[in-house]
Amino acid sequence: MIYEGKVAIASCISYILLVLIIFYDRRLKEVWDFATPCVIFGLSFSVTFFVPHSSVVKRAAAIGTVFGVAILLILGNSTFRFFGWYLASLAFFHISEYVMVATYSPDKLSLDSFLINHSPEYQIAAVASWIEFLLELWLFPWMKNIVILNFIGLFLMTGGEALRKLAMITAESNFTHLIQTKKDTNHVLVTHGIYSLCRHPGYAGWFWWSVGTQVTLVNPICLVAYIYASWKFFDDRIHDEEITLIYFFGDDYLDYQKKVPATGVPYVKGYEFKPQLWKYHPKTDSAKL
Repeated sequence: MIYEGKVAIASCISYILLVLIIFYDRRLKEVWDFATPCVIFGLSFSVTFFVPHSSVVKRAAAIGTVFGVAILLILGNSTFRFFGWYLASLAFFHISEYVMVATYSPDKLSLDSFLINHSPEYQIAAVASWIEFLLELWLFPWMKNIVILNFIGLFLMTGGEALRKLAMITAESNFTHLIQTKKDTNHVLVTHGIYSLCRHPGYAGWFWWSVGTQVTLVNPICLVAYIYASWKFFDDRIHDEEITLIYFFGDDYLDYQKKVPATGVPYVKGYEFKPQLWKYHPKTDSAKL
């Protein structure tokens, strides 16, 4: 793992511990008692703007702060316990994405590898889920304590995240956050391990993780929206990516499609090859539109 990845891990863990040390078991009865640790924490966070690799440290510290708050909510005896599980899963998702790229594809590592600024739609969806949770908690508090749904959501989040990380570990440097339009010299077609069960386990894991977040929060409106938006996004993404994979690997990828028909995302078939639209180059065994 390159140095930036180690910096991200250290910063994230440091701020998880800092939140727990400062705020654990405190009450809001006295404003001063609560304000003092807030000031201390604010000053500590301001330091991240002036240290080496400041951009990495700031983001990792923010993620660590969210993780620390999540642990406090989980340990508390309130309806926000499952919101804490959601925040913990969200924080782990973003820090682990960066760490995975730092470990297996250091040449592709950037601040975008945190996926915090994945897209405006992603950020809007996250905020919308928080708003729905708080509104429904206020209007229908009983909704947020349907324990069986909370635990089903936890299972989906955990399973989806594990599936995605397993895909990244299996693919190693062949896994990227962006669709590649040019084949790298060391890019190989990965068909073993989890890829022998479905063609896009990374996307499948993200899909089920995103659905699980809303089941955990028992957000019926956002659940429907997340299912549709995630399905549509991955349907388009897999279609476009498989065009490039056929271009890169030719018959090898077409054989792989036949051998492993499942993409991993429900009802997403991927790109259906149409011979009349392609020309083959037998010497390179590649295909071209």
